[in-house]
Amino acid sequence: MIITSLYTYLAILYRKKLPNIEWFFPAFLLGLVLPDIDTLSIEFKLLSLNSHNTFGHSIILALLIYLILLIVYEVNKKNKYLNLSNGLMLGMLLHIFSDSIISINPINVFWPLPFNSINLYDNILIHYYLKIYINIFLFFLFRYFFFYSIECNLNSKYKNGYLIKLLSFSMKIEYFIISLYIFTILLGLKNISNIIFNAGYCFSMLVVYIAIFKGWSSYNYLDDKKNIEKDLFSKEREMINLH
Repeated sequence: MIITSLYTYLAILYRKKLPNIEWFFPAFLLGLVLPDIDTLSIEFKLLSLNSHNTFGHSIILALLIYLILLIVYEVNKKNKYLNLSNGLMLGMLLHIFSDSIISINPINVFWPLPFNSINLYDNILIHYYLKIYINIFLFFLFRYFFFYSIECNLNSKYKNGYLIKLLSFSMKIEYFIISLYIFTILLGLKNISNIIFNAGYCFSMLVVYIAIFKGWSSYNYLDDKKNIEKDLFSKEREMINLH
């Protein structure tokens, strides 16, 4: 089970406890969601690996990316690249560490080295209906992340109208996915409900990646002290009415 949207929600929840420096928070968000790129790659048949939790959940790959970004920083000597490397590394390590503790699936944290995968909960199964509730909850958290990203964009000087419309549309799609998922569950169509969940989760993850890359600078809107005092939901009506 992948719970990426839960990680993004926790990042938003503890946003003010993180360093409020250029590029750090968007890099941290990217680091939290980047490890699940292996799952997306396998779902879309871009790779033919046997396990979802492979290269994306590898500490070796995380360290390699960190090293490359440090080299970029040494060449450019701009603090934002150092913030990028630190934020990305922290996010990736937190994701990998959390998955190693929470996930019931094996995780190959030392990929591609020939070490055994970590699996703390061998032969443990989540109750079917509990899994359904968790899946629905995860889609709501995706919707919350889209809303938060719109709020950041509206409060930032780096407004992106196309991104706002995409995220607003994606919020509606999340409701459609949830409704369709629940409908197929009630009809007892387990195979179809699994397809809907996988497709919906892949769609949601792709939108998350687009939101982070296209709205990169907007996530630093808290630099403005006036925005710190604003309620996160102060522009909800404006966001909902976007077309």
